This record gives sequence, structure tokens and C-alpha cells, in this order.
Amino acid sequence: MQNWVNAARRLLAAEGVFVMVTVVSTKGSVPRAAGTKMLVTANTLEGTVGGGNLEFQVVEQARKLLVSDGPAYVLQQYALGPLLEQCCGGSVEMLLERFDADSAAFLAEQPKAYLKTSFDGGYLIKEWSDKYQRHAVVFWGHGGERLDICKGATLMTEEVGRQPQPLYMFGAGHVGRAVANALAPLPFDVVWVDSRADEFPDTLPDNSTPHIDDNYLKYVATAPIGALYLVFTHSHQLDYDVTAKILKRDDAAYCGMIGSMTKRARFEKRMLGEEVLGEADLPKFICPIGLPDIKGKEPAVIAAAVVAQLLMYV
Repeated sequence: MQNWVNAARRLLAAEGVFVMVTVVSTKGSVPRAAGTKMLVTANTLEGTVGGGNLEFQVVEQARKLLVSDGPAYVLQQYALGPLLEQCCGGSVEMLLERFDADSAAFLAEQPKAYLKTSFDGGYLIKEWSDKYQRHAVVFWGHGGERLDICKGATLMTEEVGRQPQPLYMFGAGHVGRAVANALAPLPFDVVWVDSRADEFPDTLPDNSTPHIDDNYLKYVATAPIGALYLVFTHSHQLDYDVTAKILKRDDAAYCGMIGSMTKRARFEKRMLGEEVLGEADLPKFICPIGLPDIKGKEPAVIAAAVVAQLLMYV
């Protein structure tokens, strides 16, 4: 779940108590990876650990923990077989933790790169850290894909979320607005540029920063190495100018421009003639944008196809 820290703060303020469920380890085929989080209150859920009967059982156990006067956490193994009526065949280990205003004091601090959970005499102590403590007997595995558990575990170190990927988006028309909405829950830091102030929506996604400016090219010049770019301005000439400047940098993780195959062919010819690109570099120019098997020209459909494609480049 993205932004689980903010969600936890919100639930704590609204309801005073919640249970945080963390997938600690996995074996075999399972619906969600280790590190996945879900927050449970008496009436609401934030996030998911995979749905189905597994999630039903976990939520039921979490809600019992909400009103329990016993230990504030439980580490539970779930086998995804006949008992849970799920055919995945693997197993997951879940850590369920009950938090109230006192035990969730760590949420008031600014998160750092890692969250340390210490197991001490029946209590869990959580604190933020900027260091990855490999010596811990419970730790993030290679690539942050799983949590390994050893006997006698006393400490768990988790990476807190994914660092957002810089994405520069040029154009705030119908497609731009649809893409921004589709990107809202995902780990992207969106720099959104358009010269037309009235094209931006009244309410912006939290991960989008609008820039009302007619100098589009300066944002390309100052973007970090490895940024992603989406170009769908109100002008074909502007589309070309922005895209050409991106491609001349030769360090984009993704450079996509809205358009047909006819538009691509015309732009390719011009780019080759002006030596923006060589023949071997043409695949760096993504146009049309979006996964080709997703059909439809409605803004919401284009947005779904584009965001799905972007996730292949991060």
C-alpha cells in the first residue's frame, strides 16, 4: 500500500485505534509480496493483502485483536490451500499489530528510509532509521522483495515504500488530466507543465505539482537523469520541440508522445534529418504511447494503457 504512513495517521486521528497487517514472509505462490501492508479498523480497510478468504480471515483476526486486552501483536502463518479455499498453494506469514495513540507515537515523526521493529518482552518498539541494518535477524532481502526470518528474531528492518520516480508531464488537456488521476496512487513524482492555467483541475493529485509556464523546454533541461517523460501538449510543433530536446539529452528512462503512426512517421523523418536521433536510436522514441493491446481512444482508456506501460520502465 502506497503512503501507508499517512493512512495510518488518518485512521488514528479518526478512530483512535487500528491494526496494521504486514506480510512478513512468503513461500510459493501467493497473492501479495512480503512488505505488503493493510490497515484495519472496526469499520474500514486501507490496502489489501490479497483478497479472498485469506483476507477475510486476516481481517477477522485483526478485528479480534482490536478489542483484545492481551498482547498487542500476533505473528500468524496462513496456508493458501483447502482450509482457506484458495488454490495458490503457497503460504504467508503475517504480523498483526494493534496501535493506539500511545503505541503509535512513532507515526508523529518524519519517516526515514527504514522502519525498525524491535521485539522486547511482549512489546513491539518501532523507530525510524536512515540505516539498513543487515545484521538484524529479520531483514529485507535482496531487492526488498521479501523479509527473511531466522530463529530467535528480535528485530525487523523494513524499507519504507518506494522512492517516487520523477515523471515530467507536458500538457493538461483531457488526456493529461486522466493520466494524472491514474498516477495518483502510484510511486511517481509528477512535474506537470502547461501554459494554460484553466486546464489544470481544481483538485490536484497529491503527487502532482503544477507549473503554469510557456517555457516548457526549461523543465526538460533541469530534469534529473533517468526521468520519465510524457508529451501531449496542445500543439504538434510544441510536441516536437519538447520531445526532440528530451531525446537529445539521451538519458530518459522513457520518452513517450501521444500520436498516431502517421504522426510518428513525420516526426521520425524530421528527427533523422535534424540529427536528433540516428536510425539505431529510434526505439527510444515511444509513439503512440501506451500498451498497444489496450484499445480505445477515450482519455481514461489511454491513461490506463499509458500508466501500465510506464510501470514497465520503473
